Amino acid sequence: MVNAIICHGVKFKDEFDKMEIPFCASYWYPWLQQKLILAGVPTQVPSFTNSWLPARSYAADVDILSRQQIDADTIMIGHSCGGGLLVKYLSENPGIKIGHLILVAPWIDAQHQFPQYFNNFAPSPDLSSRVGTMDLFYSSDDHYGDMIIQGCKKLESIYPDMRVHRFTDRGHFSGGMREFPELWNLCNVFLQNNML
Repeated sequence: MVNAIICHGVKFKDEFDKMEIPFCASYWYPWLQQKLILAGVPTQVPSFTNSWLPARSYAADVDILSRQQIDADTIMIGHSCGGGLLVKYLSENPGIKIGHLILVAPWIDAQHQFPQYFNNFAPSPDLSSRVGTMDLFYSSDDHYGDMIIQGCKKLESIYPDMRVHRFTDRGHFSGGMREFPELWNLCNVFLQNNML
C-alpha cells in the first residue's frame, strides 16, 4: 500500500523559538499531507527533535525516521535539511527500496558547514537504482544561495536520470508558501500509476 513521509528542514534557534506552531506543520507540509490523505495515502510528517542549528542530530533523526514504514511503495519527500537527511539515510542503507524520492531545495552540505550532522558523507551513486522515480526541485533565487544550489548541482551530476524542476521565483520553498501544486501533481501521477 502506498504511503508517504514528509521530512522537514531545520531553522536557527532564534527562529525556532519564535514559532507558534510545530515546525512539521509549517509551510506547505500540512497542505500536501491533507491532499495525500484525501487521496487515500497514509502520510506522516514526523517532528524531528531539536530541529535547530547547531543542535540537530543525524542519529536522533535516523531514530525517528527508522520508525516509519518505508518500502517499495513509499513516497519520501525531503525539504532542505530533510532532503539531505533522506539522501544520506538512503545512501547508508542499501537494502531500502522506495517508490518515489522528491527532494525540495535539499541541503546536503556540499560546502561542509555542518560536519557534525553530515560527516562529509557522499551520496551513493547506486541510490537511483533503488528508487522508482527521483525528482529535484530548486530555485535560483534560494535565499541560502550556493549552500543549496551547489548541492543540487552535485545531485544532478550524480543522478543524471533524476527529473529536475528549476524555478526562478520560489526562494527556499518556505516562508509564506502554503501550497505546492507542482509537487502534488508529481505525487498524483505516482498514485495514478501505483494505486490501481
